[in-house]
Amino acid sequence: MQLNDAIDAFQLQLEADGRSIHTRKQYARHLRLLGSWLAASGIPAELDAITTQVVARFLTSPMARQTADGSAKLATSTNALRTSVRVFFQYAELAGLVERSPGMLVRRARCGEPPPRALSDGEVERLLEVAGKGEARDELLVRLLLGTGLRLSEALALEVGDLDLGRGTISVRKAKGDRPRVAHVPAELVPRLAEWISDREGRLFPISGRHAQRVIEKMAREASVVASAHCLRHSMAMRVYRASGDIEVVRAALGHASVATTVRYARCDEAVVRRAVGA
Repeated sequence: MQLNDAIDAFQLQLEADGRSIHTRKQYARHLRLLGSWLAASGIPAELDAITTQVVARFLTSPMARQTADGSAKLATSTNALRTSVRVFFQYAELAGLVERSPGMLVRRARCGEPPPRALSDGEVERLLEVAGKGEARDELLVRLLLGTGLRLSEALALEVGDLDLGRGTISVRKAKGDRPRVAHVPAELVPRLAEWISDREGRLFPISGRHAQRVIEKMAREASVVASAHCLRHSMAMRVYRASGDIEVVRAALGHASVATTVRYARCDEAVVRRAVGA
């Protein structure tokens, strides 16, 4: 079977399994990279031609280990690539496309997970000052991300009917992993949201994710801070952890399925440790 045909079948299975569009795109991107490397190496893009040695050669190649400008990829990036290759060939074996997975020897590299990038109070103030000079929609989006910790995709999927401002809650229906949850709105944000939805129906923010990312990045540059939409989520998480000292509270606020995903916020916050020991 041709690699591209197998990738298409794998994508269909991922969709049937309920995997998110972001996960499916990442797998596809990694596997297309494998296809490009096979073509550049003169190896037929057929499953039968891909052995454990071929997989090892690919994963140690510059195409797999370097960025477009020739710098080394982060260990987290190469681990994601390894995972995509391993899971794809596990699927191929289970589906009967290959007799035995050529990715069976692939292992993750050890790497220390970097602490989440969160904004300081001063950086948040500068960002909000810049946001206040732009469109009301864009300012509200930034304040919502900072105040609720929603993922950008979750915020952009919100509809007016998802807001219950009387209770100060938002129903997050299109959440990661298809796990709907309720997010809590900071009290100071309720009047802004009430004014925004007073004459609106349908989507709360009718813009694309790419456009929203560009807007946030432009604001960040003008405010002289390094920030992305996900950085705003991290900033909210760190604020909640510093206020509560309880990682379970942070887990609930972020909508993580497991506290194991959330615990990294506890690892990197010296302020909580200093307060706990009276330093």
